Amino acid sequence: MSTVKILDKTFRTSIPESEILQRVKAVAERINHDLADKNPLFLAVLNGSFIFAADLMREITIPCEISFVKLASYSGTTSTGKITEVIGINEDLANRTVVIVEDIVDTGLTMKRMIETIGTRNPASVHICTLLLKPEKLQVDLNIEYVAMEIPNDFIVGYGLDYDQQGRTLRDIYTIVPEKMKNIVIFGAPGSGQGTQSDKMIEKYGFEHISTGDVLRSEIKNETELGKTAKQYIDQGQLVPDQLIVDMLASVYDKFGSDHKGVIFDGFPRTIPQAEALKAMLAERGHKVAAMIELDVPEDELMKRLVLRGQMSGRSDDNEETIKKRLDVYHSQTSPLIDWYEQEGIRHHIDGLGDLDRIFGDICKVIEEC
Repeated sequence: MSTVKILDKTFRTSIPESEILQRVKAVAERINHDLADKNPLFLAVLNGSFIFAADLMREITIPCEISFVKLASYSGTTSTGKITEVIGINEDLANRTVVIVEDIVDTGLTMKRMIETIGTRNPASVHICTLLLKPEKLQVDLNIEYVAMEIPNDFIVGYGLDYDQQGRTLRDIYTIVPEKMKNIVIFGAPGSGQGTQSDKMIEKYGFEHISTGDVLRSEIKNETELGKTAKQYIDQGQLVPDQLIVDMLASVYDKFGSDHKGVIFDGFPRTIPQAEALKAMLAERGHKVAAMIELDVPEDELMKRLVLRGQMSGRSDDNEETIKKRLDVYHSQTSPLIDWYEQEGIRHHIDGLGDLDRIFGDICKVIEEC
């Protein structure tokens, strides 16, 4: 596996040229079969698809034509979300079979805009042929008939794809090598300030954030298979099994791709078995928890904060009795994690009482040194 340096990023080989050409040939054979009597017009989207389009056309054996159009939605390694007008359609598309040739489809927003534009020209049919598809990123419903390869949500370069206009001429496809990833477990009793400090970490370091409660609610709301299973346990008054929770977190984690700067795990793990499961899940991906940050706040202060929060929210269940029960559960079930992470060598104690900026400064020292 070779690596290349492009501007400020390092990339490693992801898909070799030999595999790319094999997949391109397979897609061409399907098009030859499906559109044999259609005399299709191929519209190759510049700049990214020019190499793919050239290799594809070498394998097309049916009568056809090719033209080129231009549009853009990427800047650096991030989609701008701004879809430009399609430029360069000079052919009469009325009653023609059109095949859009694209290098990569991720959100699908650009492709949708292009199909809408072509649709105003009254073609007989419009087909999509893409070298690469990121199914996890797709945001719109598209009928993509011809896909050479599906890939994870990674930033890639080579074989026509670029990073700030560099790297297009690489014969293989390369994926970005992430900078040192720092996954963080933020830990503390209810009311210790995890949410506030998580927001500040996200703003400063660009971390992703996974809240167990948010993930569980989202999976159930979206009626995913994991969410349906979790709902069955909840409806029966049972706790959602640890492994099911970890599977949900893994699903969200994988959507961040391989080039994220790190993830804050908020509200998880709560028990030693959960911590062990999280460690195993990350290890399967070659990752780990870089630091467990423990926000330590005296219990009398926690009581004050939580009672005040209940008064401000108007929740009748946030009284001293229920808060005391929550803190007792924390101490009995969750606090043993402190010793577990101490043995892992990544526990970092932070005095969570006092000035917010001072607390955040202490957290930043941990992050930057771990």
